[in-house]
Amino acid sequence: MALTRSVDQVDENGRELLTYGTDAFPIAFFDDDLSKVAVPTHWHDEMEIVLITKGIVNARIAGADFILTAGEGYFANSGILHSETPGSKAGRQHALVFSPRIISQTEDLIWQTCVAPVYRNAGLPFIRLTPSVPWQKEFLRLAGKAWDQGAYDKADYPLQVRHCLSRAFSLIAVHADGIENELRYTGKYQRDELRVKKALLFIERNYDKAVSIDDIAGSAGISASTCLRLFSDVLGATPVRYLIRHRLEKAAEELKRMDGRTISEIAYSCGFSDASYFNRCFRKAYGMTPSEYMALDAGTGA
Repeated sequence: MALTRSVDQVDENGRELLTYGTDAFPIAFFDDDLSKVAVPTHWHDEMEIVLITKGIVNARIAGADFILTAGEGYFANSGILHSETPGSKAGRQHALVFSPRIISQTEDLIWQTCVAPVYRNAGLPFIRLTPSVPWQKEFLRLAGKAWDQGAYDKADYPLQVRHCLSRAFSLIAVHADGIENELRYTGKYQRDELRVKKALLFIERNYDKAVSIDDIAGSAGISASTCLRLFSDVLGATPVRYLIRHRLEKAAEELKRMDGRTISEIAYSCGFSDASYFNRCFRKAYGMTPSEYMALDAGTGA
């Protein structure tokens, strides 16, 4: 299948706008250097397995925050909001994003025993994976092997990937009851998350304009105070903080293009009305100035 390039785009429903594999083999493999590639809050119908390969990564899934180190990872179910930010300079991860059809094409016995207990199970929005738990250690090993086989098109990779993921899902199915008792993903939280998704879509479409909290709240049909509460509960950030971070991520993408525009022009095109303020925010978020970021990217030949 080879590696797929990460993008930061969503469709009219707020889903990540990216094709994962092909109809015949619906899976994509990513190798994300989090110092260069943003993984902002997003969601997709496909499920995802993330494996931390280097450094420290801060993850937020279904309102839960946790720190992952190399060798750990997580599973995110279909439709679940999630994001990652580097917790160290060398944060890096491998990701597999896939449809359950990669395991079973029809609702046969494999689907019933391995897929159905997991796919879109509200009691399993995500699973944090650590090698200190024996069955999770085996899950991480299987997922790592599937990534290695598929990302580099090794011999018989379709069979190997399907085999590894099928075995991994059988492990979740066996341990599902114990995992469900540890998680709190209520109907109320799901409704709150849906309203936040509407607000995130509004921000994606309007980040380059002047946007107020009232604008963001109105897009989801809620009050400003409710918007503040939901963003805090679901994303762990205020609407304004999220908006600024989103603008910075867009600006970082534009800085990489190096298309002749000045830093000020890029700042204005991404919704910042003051270039000095943009520079301060960028330095705080990325640990370097926009100019240094451009020079670093040019130096790597990216």
